[in-house]
Amino acid sequence: MNTQSTSVVISNQKNRNALISPKALLISISATGAALSSTAHAALDEAQVTAIQTEVLSDVTTAVGAGFSVLAVVLASSIGFSLLGRFISKGANGG
Repeated sequence: MNTQSTSVVISNQKNRNALISPKALLISISATGAALSSTAHAALDEAQVTAIQTEVLSDVTTAVGAGFSVLAVVLASSIGFSLLGRFISKGANGG
C-alpha cells in the first residue's frame, strides 16, 4: 500500500524525495491567491465604492426626508392637541 504524502515527487525509482514540501506548496498557493485577490479587489473597488456611495446617499436622503415628515406630523399633532385641550378647558369653564 502506498502511504506517501501528497507532494510532488521525483519519478526516479532510486530516489523518491519530494521536490516541494507540502508546507511550501501550500504557502506558494496561498501567496498566489492573495496576490490575485488583491489585484481583483483593486480593480473592482473604485466602481463598487462609487455605486455603493450613490446608493447610500440616496437612502440617507430618503431617510432624512421621512424623518422630517414624521417630525412635522408629531409637532403638528402636539400643537393641535394642546390647542384642542385649551379650547375644551375654556369651553368647560365658560370662558
